[in-house]
Amino acid sequence: MLSTQERNARIIAALKAHNPGVTNFSHDTGLPTKPVGHASGIQTSTQIVRGYRKTHRTGSQNVEPEQVIDALREAGIQRWVLMGLYGYVGYLAQPRSTQDVDVLLHADELAAATEAILQRWPKLIPEALEVVTRFRDPGEVAIDGKMKQVIDLMLPSNSCYDAILEKHFCIDETTGHRLPTIEAACAAKFSALVSPYRQYERKQQDSVDFRNIVIPNQDSIDRKRLAELGDLVYPGGSVEILEYLELAIAQKPFPV
Repeated sequence: MLSTQERNARIIAALKAHNPGVTNFSHDTGLPTKPVGHASGIQTSTQIVRGYRKTHRTGSQNVEPEQVIDALREAGIQRWVLMGLYGYVGYLAQPRSTQDVDVLLHADELAAATEAILQRWPKLIPEALEVVTRFRDPGEVAIDGKMKQVIDLMLPSNSCYDAILEKHFCIDETTGHRLPTIEAACAAKFSALVSPYRQYERKQQDSVDFRNIVIPNQDSIDRKRLAELGDLVYPGGSVEILEYLELAIAQKPFPV
């Protein structure tokens, strides 16, 4: 296998041979580099999924994060944090979309939250697992023939998630959504990225997400707070999460 340096040299030579008048072969020049903010990011993500469902999944339940939050609030759920893409989309420079709304909550409010979701979307099929209650949409069937999950009610699986739920969250001024802080978003992604229970291909997306959170926000991340959350993922995690932070900034690969 070629070294990265040797491969790069061959690629550059081939590009210049094919396009001798071109000096910049990057397709990334001019792309956004600043975080979009939660209100803008979640609006973009929601609109993408809404358009997809309207065109391609007319029988779906059209579950959206604002509706899930409203259902939980109306049921009196007090302690929750919007996680997953919708929770950290505002930290990204280029928002993307997902059909899955992830909400972290306490175990003692899970039953009430489950009831609230089923009252709002009675056709959803709940699947109770040990660390998550997953709701699938019969009108949203994936290419493999399985119903797509559209809501995950997540229980804290480690001390880091307990801390996020208790104090490492912020409230967006525009939407009122409870979101993980930038350090908590990084720690949650790190937790998934290093988990021995995570599928390898999903770790690749976690890697991309971690980088896309870190790079636009690198100057505002509190390293001490991030390290504290890393130690809550596992003992000694503070050292590795800071290493991953620097690898992301330096655009170097992660050891996963």
